[in-house]
Amino acid sequence: MSGRGKMTRRQKNKRKLIAFAIEVVLLLVLLLVLWFAIKLSKINSIKTDAAKHNDLDENTLEVMGKYTNIALLGLDNRTSGSYTSGNADSIIIASINNDTKDVKLVSVYRDTYLQVTEEGKYFKVNSAYSRNGGALGMVETLNRNLDLDIQKFVTVDWKAVARTVDLLGGIDVELTAKEAQQVNKYTRKDTIKVTGYESNQEAVEGYNTLDGVHAVAYARIRKGVGDDYKRTERQREVVTKMLAKMKKCGFGALSNIMDEVFPMISTNFSKTELLGLAAGVMDYDIIATKGFPEDNDGKNMGSAGSCIIPISLLTNTIKLHEFLYEDEAYIPSVTVQQISNQIIYDSGMAPPKTE
Repeated sequence: MSGRGKMTRRQKNKRKLIAFAIEVVLLLVLLLVLWFAIKLSKINSIKTDAAKHNDLDENTLEVMGKYTNIALLGLDNRTSGSYTSGNADSIIIASINNDTKDVKLVSVYRDTYLQVTEEGKYFKVNSAYSRNGGALGMVETLNRNLDLDIQKFVTVDWKAVARTVDLLGGIDVELTAKEAQQVNKYTRKDTIKVTGYESNQEAVEGYNTLDGVHAVAYARIRKGVGDDYKRTERQREVVTKMLAKMKKCGFGALSNIMDEVFPMISTNFSKTELLGLAAGVMDYDIIATKGFPEDNDGKNMGSAGSCIIPISLLTNTIKLHEFLYEDEAYIPSVTVQQISNQIIYDSGMAPPKTE
């Protein structure tokens, strides 16, 4: 302290107080991180190989590298907690802009006719989960057909969705008379049995606060109420409203969700990656959603059943990249061009000659 005089007792005490406050803040941060880590350890986090993707040009890879791309997969299993088999009843591509935290969702229609297996077999895309050994095989099918580089997936079943909605206090949805009738029908038919949760609610025409069981039923209905096109729209609506409700719920509700729902989730996100995503959840904002393929028609494809045919896969994939990544310079890979040509050959459904 030479040249400036000795430090007074008050100054010493002030420095000690500041140092103590910093230590307390650091301790609280460490405790918060530890708390999150303990909660995240409940998730069934599995290690997988890197998902294969097409030989994409540098521009496409650079553009997609600015986003976190996740496959959100909902299984149509009649038993809870089984993530190694079954078909993907819900296939949603979530693309998060790493800078703005804006999120876009794209539902791939489950009946879309695509090249499902790496050996070149064509079926409904929802069967890629069971035919290719689970979530990683599903992701690789999406990458191959849509020129994507998805590496991460999150898989849930009906029970996980139902419990999350219940812990959030339900979601508000406006139902038509036909939708309400179908929600009640699906609820009684098997949703209560599969999820294991009871419900005394009766869906009615107009605004409803749907509990977990009815929210799952709402996300599943399709026949006579818009088929798969409208159903995927409902699924995205449920996801959007769950995120909005989660951003507003209290610490206790979030803690309960982590305790009860996290054990029902299967993902290849590491604990560190999940911690990073959780830290930014309040900043995420779903700004746009749509279904894929945008241009399509229906046709019975023999052993593959009644399918949705992209017309053509080439132009639909171009539109997909424009929507998700605002990439107007995207050039489809040779693989996507070949798959698109094969679908035209198999279905006999070609795009306009101008294309």
